[in-house]
Amino acid sequence: MSSAAPRERRALPTFLRATGRAPHALWVVYAVMSILLAAYVVSLLVRSPGDRWPWIDGWGVAAYEVVVAGLLLARGFTKLPGRVIPIVLGSGVSAWALGDVVLTWQSWGGATLPNPSLADAFYVCFYPLAYTAVALMLRKEIKRLLPATWLDGAIAGLGAAAVCAAFAFDAVFRTLGGDAAHLTPFGVAVDLIYPIGDVLLLALVVGGTAVLPGRRVPWLLFAAACALNGVGDTFNLFGSTSQVGVVFNGIAWPIAITLMSISVWMPPGRRDLVEGGKLPGFLLPGTGAVAGVVILFLGAVQHEVIQIAVGLATATMVVVGLRLSMSVQGLRALTEQRHRQAVTDELTGLGNRRQLTTLLDAFFEDLADPTTPPRTLAFLFVDLDHFKEINDSFGHSAGDELLRQLGPRLTSSLRASDVLVRIGGDELGAVLIDSDPSYAAGLARRLTALLEQPFILNGVSVHISASIGIAGAPADAGDSLGLMRCADVAMYRAKLTHQSFEVYTPSIDDGGNRLVLVEELRAAVDGERLVLHYQPQVDLRNGETVAAEALVRWPHPRLGLIPPLDFLPLAEEAGLMGPLTRLVLEQALAQCAAWRAAGSRLAMSVNVSSSNLLDPGFIEVLRGALRRHRVPAAALILEITETTIIRDFAACQSVIEEVRAMGVGVSIDDFGSGFTSLAYLGSLPITELKLDRTFIGGLSATGREQDMKLVRATIELGHALGLLVVAEGIETLATLELLSLLGCDRAQGYFTGRPVPAQDFELTSTLPTLRVASAEADEFFPKYLRTAV
Repeated sequence: MSSAAPRERRALPTFLRATGRAPHALWVVYAVMSILLAAYVVSLLVRSPGDRWPWIDGWGVAAYEVVVAGLLLARGFTKLPGRVIPIVLGSGVSAWALGDVVLTWQSWGGATLPNPSLADAFYVCFYPLAYTAVALMLRKEIKRLLPATWLDGAIAGLGAAAVCAAFAFDAVFRTLGGDAAHLTPFGVAVDLIYPIGDVLLLALVVGGTAVLPGRRVPWLLFAAACALNGVGDTFNLFGSTSQVGVVFNGIAWPIAITLMSISVWMPPGRRDLVEGGKLPGFLLPGTGAVAGVVILFLGAVQHEVIQIAVGLATATMVVVGLRLSMSVQGLRALTEQRHRQAVTDELTGLGNRRQLTTLLDAFFEDLADPTTPPRTLAFLFVDLDHFKEINDSFGHSAGDELLRQLGPRLTSSLRASDVLVRIGGDELGAVLIDSDPSYAAGLARRLTALLEQPFILNGVSVHISASIGIAGAPADAGDSLGLMRCADVAMYRAKLTHQSFEVYTPSIDDGGNRLVLVEELRAAVDGERLVLHYQPQVDLRNGETVAAEALVRWPHPRLGLIPPLDFLPLAEEAGLMGPLTRLVLEQALAQCAAWRAAGSRLAMSVNVSSSNLLDPGFIEVLRGALRRHRVPAAALILEITETTIIRDFAACQSVIEEVRAMGVGVSIDDFGSGFTSLAYLGSLPITELKLDRTFIGGLSATGREQDMKLVRATIELGHALGLLVVAEGIETLATLELLSLLGCDRAQGYFTGRPVPAQDFELTSTLPTLRVASAEADEFFPKYLRTAV
């Protein structure tokens, strides 16, 4: 083998080179070491105080420390993550172990040790390395801490340091005072390093424990090790000769470094994601603050507390003062934040319904105070049109994005004193303080114009509109709820009359109130006072009328003939879609039967909603209506919107399969208005595609090649699936002839025939014979399409 070949790492035994977790053999080693520790404790208990066993107390303990240090360093040379901390901590423990080796060697045989000794050079190296390890542990566990949390840690650490100084330093100085004649200044400084080092280490550990939000097992083991070492040093410092003192003094350090060693091998475990978001506890900072107060009190009363302890206690109280100041500021900021959150819509950043109610209530309270100058207010109730279709077609995330874009766009047209809020869903409100009706109407026009500008959602241009109701105070209402009700009535009147906005007047209240309209609609359905108008569908191969779509109308005694888009949402909300659809089916099939009796074989298309499809009794209703009117199932086509199917595909698919099993045709209405069409189209047993009017509108409005390619590809897709393709929204001869050229099967629109009552419906088409292209089409559309067919 070449000498240049890479060599395998053989520095560690195989069991220490395991990856992913600590090897099982390692815990066997720790079990053996625990047995040795227990045996050492027994040896300390059985001997008399002051009795030393040099081989065990000296070389045995030193050897034990060397092994523990080796285990710490071994963790740093494995492939497990987090190798720096064990190397740093292992180096510190190794330095202390070497100090014990040197001390044992120098004192062997009862020799007198110099002060300072060579062993001190190794001992003092432990402290900076231990501090570094603590800092690395905290940095690993703490990703981000608030300044207040750091102050909590400082309070806990300084308080612990003050307590240690009050007890430890007094004894140290008494000892040093007694030995002053035998110590050089350098010796005094070296002797002071140990209590100071222990105090600082304990302060760091206590402070770290205070700031850690989720205290993991490795850190707790390390903290326990430092605390145990502090107990042992305390017995050593006070020179305890009791059996308990001797045992603790002898065993504290070996157990402490054993716990440190285990902590670096111990897996951290899974973080509690719920508890991890909570702030650290108050116990340790509170204890530190109390300790600082007690030490300062004792120093003021007894004058026997060492000045270092008083200084640390004073520093503790200074930090407590900073913490209290920060708490007051934080409480004020939190109160303001909670208030903002309470009156702000999270999605849009606009005000919410609570802010609207608070503002209106404050206005009417001022209005009721006779000492307050009179003022006026206008309220605009804005209801977005077609927002539900956007949610169904593009997904709720797109709807949320549209609402987020609304705020900046609409706010730009408001005064500084005007307030725009989101009431809920697709409803907005604008409060115009100290405004007149003319300003409110002008703002409604500006808002409408802004809403009609396209919104870009995921790269797609989307258009919406709005219906706005305007009400004023105190002219129209004397309280908040009344004002909102008046604006809602005006808004719904605007929606019914297809106006962009409507100003409230008492005369429209009965006709525009939703509750009144719902009851009137219920009565109209029960009394069978809804009427059907029929729009023809023309076969583009020969120009003949082959089908009719039944479109429901509501002849309202005050509002006139209301189209379906304006009252069907009311029917959905009121649970009237079931009886309404049954009424439409009965009337449409009765008319179809009459036409067939007169010799016409027209098919009849009827629209059904998602609530109809998901109604368990719908299939029986459909079967019963066909049977009563003796209309062949093949003569009926149910039109279902694409968004209806997308909303609950599995349930709709099952119902469609039952409908097709009866022989009834199924058409996908508004095809192309959603993004999931192609994903589900092949699994639905449908018979017809009805192209969405936006396809055809874009085609006739621009004549762009891209639009025509899209329509052509959709038609070819439908034919590839064996489906009839119907285009709706045809308004010009040129569009009609182009669709014929592209292979579309049927057409429907104002050009082929407007929706009319049955008595005005023409059973035969009056369209001119379609040729290859009209003169209008020659001028409007590119020739490549005709040559490509």
